[in-house]
Amino acid sequence: MKHILFTIAAFVLITAACTKVEEGFLSDGIRYKSPEIFIPKGITARYPGILFDGSTPPVKFKMLDMRPVEGGKLPAAFTTRYPVWVFKDKMSFDPDTDTTIALLRAKQDSLQEQPFEFNPVNGGFLFKAPSANLPNGVYEFDVQATNVNGSRIYKNLARLHIEDPEYIRMTEVPVIPGYDSVTNTFPGEAKGTMELKRISATGTQVMLKIMDKNGKLFNPKNGEVIIRGDRPSFASYAKFNPVVVTDTALITDYAIAPYPAKLIPGFVNYLIYYRIPAWFIKMDGGVSKAWSANPRFGFQILFEGTYEVTVRLPNVTKL
Repeated sequence: MKHILFTIAAFVLITAACTKVEEGFLSDGIRYKSPEIFIPKGITARYPGILFDGSTPPVKFKMLDMRPVEGGKLPAAFTTRYPVWVFKDKMSFDPDTDTTIALLRAKQDSLQEQPFEFNPVNGGFLFKAPSANLPNGVYEFDVQATNVNGSRIYKNLARLHIEDPEYIRMTEVPVIPGYDSVTNTFPGEAKGTMELKRISATGTQVMLKIMDKNGKLFNPKNGEVIIRGDRPSFASYAKFNPVVVTDTALITDYAIAPYPAKLIPGFVNYLIYYRIPAWFIKMDGGVSKAWSANPRFGFQILFEGTYEVTVRLPNVTKL
């Protein structure tokens, strides 16, 4: 019996020694954390890579194909190179010193970049500013994974949802303090409303309109909207071009987004201050032509374009 068992054991060992052992492992379950990846276009951001699920590293990934879910060819915008300005190492925009486009460009390099990069090491994505040119939609793609075990193709591994980002945001709700020129005090305040609108994807302008509670616009050209002492205004955050004053709006060409790009020391939320002189208004609860209105508010434009900002004063009547 001992001889029989020994013979069987020896046979098993010899058979195992003669059988080729497969190197490594390449999982069927390679995947992204979520199969639905949402991409706000125009924003430079990295997105997580593929989960190996026990596969033997290193694994090299290659994107084989991307296409619209609804069918058809991938738009040319995905592979087109676009001109972009990027800041040189350790440099950034300073509104106090970068007062001309020439001074700004001296801090930047001009590059030609595609909307995104695919990382072959981890299967992640780096989307860049030129992704602003991508058409909205849902796109699926295939990936090839390769390690010591060999290669495998994973069809429809995930879907990219290309969507509009937040173009402009409110950083401070408008507040309208009254100023009593007789007592030299600010006796009260009311919260206003602010409407933020992107008019066009081109240009680098923002138009500020201020209206009373009845929807009547104040006339900056007539002196009905003025700066408030040394407090921040449009001109404080970008000095490339003088603020244009019209009979309905104040218009600034900010030249570079985001705008404002930098906080002014001592102020938060990119605050902007203006004044409506007392002789143009009647404030609720105040004496006619004795109280001025002093709206303060905050917003930030995140992408280049032409915008309209309308501030409404709920406790002010234009005379």
